[in-house]
Amino acid sequence: MKVLLALLFLLATPLWAAPPDGNAPDWYYPQWLAEAPHTPVFRVRDTVNKYGRYASETKTVTIKDLIKFHGHFCGGLVEGATALKVAFDRLFPDGIIDRTDLVIASNNSACGGDVAVYLTGARARFGSHLIDPKLKESDFVVKRVSTGKSVRVVINAATYPHDVRTQMKKIESGTFEPADIDLFQDLQWAYAKKLVTRPAIESVDVTENPNYAWPEPPCQDMGRRRDNDYKDVPAARLK
Repeated sequence: MKVLLALLFLLATPLWAAPPDGNAPDWYYPQWLAEAPHTPVFRVRDTVNKYGRYASETKTVTIKDLIKFHGHFCGGLVEGATALKVAFDRLFPDGIIDRTDLVIASNNSACGGDVAVYLTGARARFGSHLIDPKLKESDFVVKRVSTGKSVRVVINAATYPHDVRTQMKKIESGTFEPADIDLFQDLQWAYAKKLVTRPAIESVDVTENPNYAWPEPPCQDMGRRRDNDYKDVPAARLK
């Protein structure tokens, strides 16, 4: 009987069924964001294991992935992703982001800092994610270590929504009504919609090889990252 049930299950399961779409809308990921024409999508390359060579395949990272890491959807995630999309386009013209080869400086905001870490693979404890309070929340300096090239990207003044900042300050002052929380979300979503309906470069100012003083690492010396040290080891000979 068990064998028969197993056969019936296999027959009922289409062999052509595609894997679930990692960019599909979900309760925390609005449909308008998933379907917008310029929602940032990133192709990244990492190593294949702890002491491994480069993986031969890339991975796709979406805003949906960033939401899972950060904990919620907000304008800051889309803002950071939009700015870094422009930075990566300059640093990786082939469209594949090498997450073993990056150093980044960001503001200490929860949103911008999380976007910086997730998309670059940088870590504060290894000195590759640097915190600079002088940078704005939408302001990043990114360096490709192997080439020495760096770029600074920031949401331009014409795009940045000052009403979001005003509402944020009102809430953080402690003098606000429950409706102010709802208004803040509405303003953030309107900002995010503006960003994803046009090419990222239209919203971002970019400076190549900026005159930037990199800050000291935010953590004490906790050792060097080692898991990317073997990425260029040649393939073993076949016996």
